[in-house]
Amino acid sequence: MTLRLAEELLLLLLNEESGDLAVVSENRLHHALAGAALVDLAFEERIDTDLEGLILVHAEPLGDELLDPFLARIAEGGKQGEAGDAERWLRLFAEDGEAIKETALARLVEAGVLESAEAGMISLSQRVRRARRYPAAGDGRAQQEVRLRIMQVLFDADVPDPRDAAIIGLADACGLFDGILAKDELAEVAGRLDVVRRLDLIGRTVAKVVRELVEEPPAAPPARAARPIPFAKGLPVVGCALEARKNLTDFLVKKHRELGPLFTVRFLGHEVYVMAGQEANTWVHKNGRLHLRSLEPWTDFYQELGLSKVLTSMDGAEHARFRRFKASLYSRGRFEDNLDMAVDVVRAEIGEWPGNGDSIGGVYAMQRIVSRQLGTILTHSSPAGYMKDFIFFFDTLLTVRIARSRPMFLYARKFNKVRRRVEESVVQVIEDHKPGGPLEDAGDLVNDILELHRSDPVFFPETDLKFGVMTPYLLGLDTVGVTSAYMLYSLFKHPELLERVRAEADALFAAGPPVASSLRKLETTHRVALETLRRYPIVPVIPRHVSNGFEFAGHRVPAGATLLVAATVSHFAPELFPDPYVFDIDRYLPGRAEHRQRNAFVPFGLGSHRCLGSGFAEAQIMLNFATIVHEAEIAMDPPGYELTTSSIPTIRPDKRFRFRVVRRRR
Repeated sequence: MTLRLAEELLLLLLNEESGDLAVVSENRLHHALAGAALVDLAFEERIDTDLEGLILVHAEPLGDELLDPFLARIAEGGKQGEAGDAERWLRLFAEDGEAIKETALARLVEAGVLESAEAGMISLSQRVRRARRYPAAGDGRAQQEVRLRIMQVLFDADVPDPRDAAIIGLADACGLFDGILAKDELAEVAGRLDVVRRLDLIGRTVAKVVRELVEEPPAAPPARAARPIPFAKGLPVVGCALEARKNLTDFLVKKHRELGPLFTVRFLGHEVYVMAGQEANTWVHKNGRLHLRSLEPWTDFYQELGLSKVLTSMDGAEHARFRRFKASLYSRGRFEDNLDMAVDVVRAEIGEWPGNGDSIGGVYAMQRIVSRQLGTILTHSSPAGYMKDFIFFFDTLLTVRIARSRPMFLYARKFNKVRRRVEESVVQVIEDHKPGGPLEDAGDLVNDILELHRSDPVFFPETDLKFGVMTPYLLGLDTVGVTSAYMLYSLFKHPELLERVRAEADALFAAGPPVASSLRKLETTHRVALETLRRYPIVPVIPRHVSNGFEFAGHRVPAGATLLVAATVSHFAPELFPDPYVFDIDRYLPGRAEHRQRNAFVPFGLGSHRCLGSGFAEAQIMLNFATIVHEAEIAMDPPGYELTTSSIPTIRPDKRFRFRVVRRRR
């Protein structure tokens, strides 16, 4: 495929170190993308432009999802031979600048130019990074990478072709080079820019109009002081701590409805800001990396482990690099390549469930399955013998260092004994993967982490190895493990769904060992999983430190503040999800698709820190439930249990949620 100018403008702005676009004004970027669409239509001889106006040459669609909508609008706005002035269309198209950007990024991923554009993180594919060329177009020729071409024109005086001249003209007109080049570099190429912008009539005409439209407006009069931020009233001293502890999700939903998308809350003498709802999610997705930092909320937790490199506490270029490194390790494909191994783990766990009617802890049973699978697939080492140690160790750290409760736990004899056992198990896994060990060539996460340390010990020091290996065991405990417990409860409460899930599972296994294509056909199971993620979000708040102050919803949030992003409050907005407290899997049918609303369904977080293993997790949940209901008939014990949520150390069903094996089906 031949890249369009809008796509190449975005690639020109790509900062490969940070995984983001260069910081330029949204107004300038949107006008540049709108101008790129017009220039491309001119190159395709659908329109013509001159200093007087814009002419529609003919309206035959190009079969291009990026350009055809704009061509159709021009055709609707004027008959062939006339269409008005370029300024009018640039203004209109710039209103769709964000849509142009999203469409262009998606096309670049599909074309293999970008590896991903999820969670706001973008990066060139490995092939493009190495060759500095894009995949071959329809003519069989691979195109040289845009930044390399443009810099050769600017610094080496290469003669640009018309498309590159248009790119340079648009980027220059919108001030995009301010985000790419340093001041001394801009001064060095100023004369060259002046020469290049004169080379192409079409690009020059559009660039001239763009430059006029994006001129900075005159300074506005001093703004009035921001309105006071609404305050959630609570009790003396403790504030809202007791109310929030009962059910944090319900508390946040209630306060959002009462106070709006931004409010302050006092917990035990500490005042924090809370952003909540779809409007807040949209702001964080677009602006979070510039204004929010994740280091401070996690500092105490990771210092306890002696760590410096953890995705949840990293930002900027280091975060982007580490995220790229881990992307394939936690991909859906990684899980789907090991389905047989995953099924064997579930069957082994079911085989250990008592068949004499004794009850089984719902959360613990799911945590065992998930963590054992993660350990086996990602490290070729099962944590089964240390499972209770890992759970106790992790829960204690979360309670003390994140929930800021019961600090004496860290000094208890039991915790220090468990800590030694956990470290002992992790050290053994590392030793097994070192040269000469039995897992030296296992080709798993541990091998990759050890290689990263060997190749760049400054970026990933030896002190970080333990947690790097421990990650697979811990990640699933309070994410997939707890979500699975909620899904189990939901199936018990909706026996008609349980029967439908079982029918899908029986059909899956009747066709032979599960494969990726058949797993993706578990349509009912998938929708039950999605509704569980919506109805029972396990991470109701995302803690952040405000690194740069900002304005939101008419209020000013100062730098240095502690901010809680209550992202999943949107899951309970009736205007987004009608009857939000009803467990309704039909929300995800094509005719409704409520989860497709922008920044409404965010069970895996949002922005640059969106969960890297979301695809892995979805596939894992679906396979596990298919295997469980195929192998055994289980029932809640006692049958009338009504869900009660525990909030310390994290949100999960309480210990009274249990089940028993009625009979083994296989």
